[in-house]
Amino acid sequence: MAETGIALLGFGDNVVDCYLDRGLMYPGGNALNAAVYAARRGARAAYLGTFGSDAAGDHVRAVLARLGIATAHCRRVAGENGRAQVRLDGANRTFCGSNKGGVARLDPFVPDAAVLAYLGRFDIVYTSCFSYLDPSLAAISAASRLVSYDCSWTWRDSDLLERIGPHVDLAALSVGEGGMDLAKAMIARAHATGIGVVLATMGAEGALASAGGRLVAQAPAPARVVDTLGAGDAFLTATLLGLVARGWQRAAPPGDQALAEALAEAAPFAAEICGLEGAFGHGAPLPEGFAPC
Repeated sequence: MAETGIALLGFGDNVVDCYLDRGLMYPGGNALNAAVYAARRGARAAYLGTFGSDAAGDHVRAVLARLGIATAHCRRVAGENGRAQVRLDGANRTFCGSNKGGVARLDPFVPDAAVLAYLGRFDIVYTSCFSYLDPSLAAISAASRLVSYDCSWTWRDSDLLERIGPHVDLAALSVGEGGMDLAKAMIARAHATGIGVVLATMGAEGALASAGGRLVAQAPAPARVVDTLGAGDAFLTATLLGLVARGWQRAAPPGDQALAEALAEAAPFAAEICGLEGAFGHGAPLPEGFAPC
């Protein structure tokens, strides 16, 4: 895809998704996926986070280098990289265990002045609930032009939205199928915390989003599904780039038409990612004696 001129930073989690039935590990993680998908969409993309010193961390770093994804200010910490154990039921993936981020959890990333200055070079910073960055979220927001936060499913039965609301420009929520009424309620709750743009994904039922105006629905695009891992991250990343391309800034919220157009562009990209193994391919054999979780 042609260069867009938009700059996106994936800041936070990276993992290897371990498919024990295949004996393979694939690079992934919300923030890492966002950087890779943004590059596939033609954006200037970079990743910032913590790698373990093991074979998993080395594989993720090598793949990013191969893909030309910048990794300035990343850390390599002694210990296990983030790992998740994945089981496929047909093409649908289920996470069935993890080391909860490995060294990224045990030694959380605390951005210093140089890192905060670096954030300001990007149009949007993409982070997540699995990135262990919440204590620094206020500083990250102050240093960034826009912050997107993937809440995944962790907003359930928690005050996550209330805690991140003052510091986030867009929040993404995984609601699940059959959740239209819940999606509407959670979008309203997120707006009440001060979050300007809210996106709720509902699996095969598509997505519902709001930029403070009317609710905008988006159906999934037809897909040749190999593996659904990463589809939500791809949809969110493409939506973010579409909104920025249409002039979204903190002082200039997107209108309903811009939101609808961005969602419509994002759906085929998410379908495209469903045709890849893992989040974006690049599998490697699990090391001998490797215990994923």
